Amino acid sequence: MSGVLLGIDLGTSSVRATLLGPDGALRGLGSREYPILTPRPGWAEQDPDTWWAAACDAIAQAIRRSRIRPGEITAIGLSGQMHGLVMVDRAGAPVRPAIIWPDARGADERTEIEERIGPDRLHRITGLPAATGFFAVSLLWARRHEPARYARAARAMLPKDYLRFRLTGEHATDPSDGSGTLLFDVRRRTWSEEILTSLDIPRDLVPSVVESAAVAGRLREAAARDTGLRPGVIVATGGADQAMGALGAGLVRPGAVACAIGTGGQVVTSLQEAVLDPRRRLHTLCHAVPGAWLLMGAMLSAGLSLRWFRDALGEVERREAARSGADPYALLSAEAEQAEPGARGLVFLPYLGGERTPHMDPRARGCFVGLSLAHTRAHIVRAILEGVAFGMNDSLSILRELGVPVETVVATGGGARSRLWRQIQADVYGVPVWRSARDEQSSYGAALLAGVAAGAYRDVREACEGRTSWADPVWPIAAHRRVYERQYAVYRSLYPTLREAFEQLGRLP
Repeated sequence: MSGVLLGIDLGTSSVRATLLGPDGALRGLGSREYPILTPRPGWAEQDPDTWWAAACDAIAQAIRRSRIRPGEITAIGLSGQMHGLVMVDRAGAPVRPAIIWPDARGADERTEIEERIGPDRLHRITGLPAATGFFAVSLLWARRHEPARYARAARAMLPKDYLRFRLTGEHATDPSDGSGTLLFDVRRRTWSEEILTSLDIPRDLVPSVVESAAVAGRLREAAARDTGLRPGVIVATGGADQAMGALGAGLVRPGAVACAIGTGGQVVTSLQEAVLDPRRRLHTLCHAVPGAWLLMGAMLSAGLSLRWFRDALGEVERREAARSGADPYALLSAEAEQAEPGARGLVFLPYLGGERTPHMDPRARGCFVGLSLAHTRAHIVRAILEGVAFGMNDSLSILRELGVPVETVVATGGGARSRLWRQIQADVYGVPVWRSARDEQSSYGAALLAGVAAGAYRDVREACEGRTSWADPVWPIAAHRRVYERQYAVYRSLYPTLREAFEQLGRLP
């Protein structure tokens, strides 16, 4: 292989750039954070121009740290947060901030979609349940509540596709990201004309569909000036962050399950056919591997739960991190380690912004149950880690119920850096939990796709073979396992008990 490959992952909290050398080895990393905008309760938005500025900065960082010459980069691959909506006018300028996946404003539009198509029919076509924050729901919300802005929109696209639009001027998406919109035929790997027609969405509003490893365009002059790269560099179509993370973690064949704890949480496995959950708790998506699919459970506030604690109540850790340069999350993990498994009977429901799998309830709310005078900060932080693991276990339980093999669990995302959190997961799941050998799975997977587009690898499977690996397994501890089996039963009982209270709270101003 000749030339350097660049993978860009547009996450919910930050953008990451990863450079791979001619031998496939990691050469450089760059990243830049940005906020989630919440102009009203339940809303979640971001500025697409902020994404572009952050991506340019992350690319520059990665190049500086790698000490390569920008002209050595021969191909770019993209990964991005799923479900979000970006609308642009005829000049390519966003007509409003992007509505991203944690957004909960579209409850009425979600109902409208189900009524127009039927929830069972919708699920059979798309592989998805209707949920707020999804592309189609947000698009209908904009049409109803912001008709002037909607009328200005010449194109509607997903977040990572906006970056590619800025890079190449081309309007396209791929099956893995398209299948998260509620407008896609998951088995046919293209837009559903039936759904587009039923929802009165013009076909030319949504992008063309190109497989993830295909060449989707080349770097144009204006983007070359912004990024410091040379014009004409190949840009691959790319894929949804979960598909790219699956590639980066080596999930291209059935049997292994990735448990990704980032801002949200995802349980993902690769399948050779499109398996649908008849109760609509899991999402069936197209994989970036042609002829393969992903089955995914999703929770909204996984790492975000710990970030909420850091930002709202973690002043001690923030000050220490500023003083010493330590990672505040590592400090929180060390504090949680002082508490015993089960957090002395304290249970945390991580529904800070509603929940998807298994409840599909935007009105669900987070809470601590069992709090007493005996509890310390260490117990509270540990309860957060345990509550997220319980939420991830909901999805694993459904996979097993559907007969999907769970032979190996691989922890990915920022949560995988905490050995304590991996141990808690192993104890809750009842299986060994490995860690992906690379922290930047999604941007790494995007870079591998860039290699396929550039002809460096024959196909996606060849790109992953020998370049992805797992390490540092942790094994379930029997005594902890017994504690968590009892505590998980309590956790499972709480949502049905509190559901009516959540609905009443949601009606309050």
